[in-house]
Amino acid sequence: MMRVALLSRAVFGLHGYGGMERHVTELARFLARAGVRVTVVTTPPTRDAQWNEPGVECQIITAPRLPLRGIPNRVINYPIWSRRAGHYVARNNFDVVHAQGLSGWGYSNTLARGRSNPPLVINPQGMEEFKTTFAKRTAYAPFQFFARQAAQRAAALIAADSAAAAEIPHFLRVPLGKVVLIPNGIDVDAALSYVSAEATEAVMRRFSLHRMTPLLLSVGRLEPNKGFDFLLDALARIRPSLPSRWMWLLVGEGPERARLEQRIQILKLTPHVQMVGAVNDVTLHNLYEIATLFVHPTLFEGSSLVTLEAMAHRRAIVASAVGGIPDKVIPGRNGYLVAPGDVVELGEKILIAVRDAVHLRDMGAASFQIARAIFDWPRVIDRTLMLYEAVTRKPAARQARVTEGEVGAESEDVNVKT
Repeated sequence: MMRVALLSRAVFGLHGYGGMERHVTELARFLARAGVRVTVVTTPPTRDAQWNEPGVECQIITAPRLPLRGIPNRVINYPIWSRRAGHYVARNNFDVVHAQGLSGWGYSNTLARGRSNPPLVINPQGMEEFKTTFAKRTAYAPFQFFARQAAQRAAALIAADSAAAAEIPHFLRVPLGKVVLIPNGIDVDAALSYVSAEATEAVMRRFSLHRMTPLLLSVGRLEPNKGFDFLLDALARIRPSLPSRWMWLLVGEGPERARLEQRIQILKLTPHVQMVGAVNDVTLHNLYEIATLFVHPTLFEGSSLVTLEAMAHRRAIVASAVGGIPDKVIPGRNGYLVAPGDVVELGEKILIAVRDAVHLRDMGAASFQIARAIFDWPRVIDRTLMLYEAVTRKPAARQARVTEGEVGAESEDVNVKT
């Protein structure tokens, strides 16, 4: 049985709810289902939480920690923990070390000294530290140095989307041949399991949606980079062309809430906008299920789990052409892409989508096909095991296999030079 160490500073269930945290926990879960012995190596929980993933071991690594916040915390405390995690991994008998971001730097040091030989695979999980303002890039200089060291010592780097595949060689200064495109996954069956007639009816009553159509849905933290203010401007612009009972539902919390509420009042959109706030999974997935159209006006993005969630629920998508979204949304087939921050184009694409009910339904069906065939976890795990085999030259038992007939799936073999 292949043994894999998954290194991550945070995982869902012990830490936050973010995309990376969910990715690591689900990666561990589905690797275990595929017959891999998985050990998650992570930091102490941020609250009184317990690991609850049957078949997956969890190793909490503690390390000295300076009382810092923000960038200093990441630049100083994160590498200290990574070094401790690397020592733990090097002392144990793993076949592959699979790290998220800088968590693999400590183990890469043991590789550089020839004290360990299981190959290191790194998913950088975004290049934000390299693309921010000059002041922040300067503050992140040590972080960037450590990230490049780890990447250059790794056997392979995983890009979750085509944009990341282009950025990783540039920012981390590694050969293009080291980069393997494996998308972040979604558990399609789990997403659909939250939906029921009773739950849908409860959501309809809770938000008074029975007579509202079309229902536009957006999900995300209320921050400037999510572009929700641009969507408000677009909705105000196309309001005369929309049916009288249209509604935009915005799910999420964050520092921009008060400003967005004020903007809604100024634009006189209060009858047509509901800021839902944070909701549980049952409410969220039933909102996806009843929405007419999913709109994601983000200005920059990583892989975009919310786009995948909407696709799993057969929603057509109107979204910005940034990050991993163009890998998921094929214009005219399952939605439309717009330039980030382009209010006019955003409004036009929303109108085009909602005016053709037949095409809207067909695009929703295509979304589901793409999500199932390319991004469903069994497919992602199959590609991940191919990578493990490539870097170890050792076959991995597969208990979970994808079905035939993928729609638009990448079919190339994983090819990594070690």
